[in-house]
Amino acid sequence: MTSISGGPVLYTPSVVAGLVENDINTEQISIANLQQQLATGNQVNVPSDNPTSAAQIMGLNSSYARSQQYIANAADAMGWLGTADSTVNQINSILSQVHQLMLSVSGSDLAGQQNALDAVAAQISNDRTALINLANTTYNSQPIFAGTGTTGSAYDSTGSYLGGGSVPTRTVADGVTISIGAVGPNVFGTGATGLLSNGTGTDPGVGVLAQTVKDLQAGNLSAVEGVDLSNFENAVVPVENQGAIMGANYQRAQEFSQQAQNLQATLDEQISALQDVNLAQATTQLQLGKNTYQSALWALSQSILPSLAQYLG
Repeated sequence: MTSISGGPVLYTPSVVAGLVENDINTEQISIANLQQQLATGNQVNVPSDNPTSAAQIMGLNSSYARSQQYIANAADAMGWLGTADSTVNQINSILSQVHQLMLSVSGSDLAGQQNALDAVAAQISNDRTALINLANTTYNSQPIFAGTGTTGSAYDSTGSYLGGGSVPTRTVADGVTISIGAVGPNVFGTGATGLLSNGTGTDPGVGVLAQTVKDLQAGNLSAVEGVDLSNFENAVVPVENQGAIMGANYQRAQEFSQQAQNLQATLDEQISALQDVNLAQATTQLQLGKNTYQSALWALSQSILPSLAQYLG
């Protein structure tokens, strides 16, 4: 190296020692960083390691956490809807049985046979009670047909609706929510075409099943064969429709869950590319750093020795 005047630049021992000491400090920092990377498996342990990568990792981790929540929400939705689907299947099985019982009194085959009519009425009454029990089915201690109300049950023993609010939902993707249940009246109906009420309690309307029981007990077969049967068949339609909606929502929740899982796999790869340490490369760099560090220490010792000799001389 030359000076501005063209002559050589002469470094004093103290200058050389200072330069070597800087190199030693740099290598110490580099060695410490590599050791931390190997210990944690992460290239970026603090933002200052690589601010750009740190910002990207934070964004990816945020997306990962959001997708994790969507997966949890979808799983919860499938739990609700799976319970609802099983419950609706049981409800439909009972309704099919009731339908057969109502058809069995057609054609006046049982006209004048009150004991037989009372037996049919008792069976339908039992089926109505079973439907009320199913209407109070819960998932995670929450009634699936009570809406967003805070009630402990969807229906009371008279068949009156106790729930309230709207259908509960779960968010399964950005801007996407899925209904996970149904409000009771949308399934079981209300009034004369409702399935559950017996005309007492908070709902004074007499539902089709309670009315059918009364008509059977009164021997009024024309009503059973006519208006009661018609009302019953109309009351079955909402059950089937809501069952189809909840079944479709189950499939949607399943699909969005899979989408979120696929996204997580992609995010994992992106985070890994930014974060994971190449162990072989880092180990080699650490060994080279240690060698350089040892060389710098030796150079520093050599630069100091002449100065000491001069001082002692």
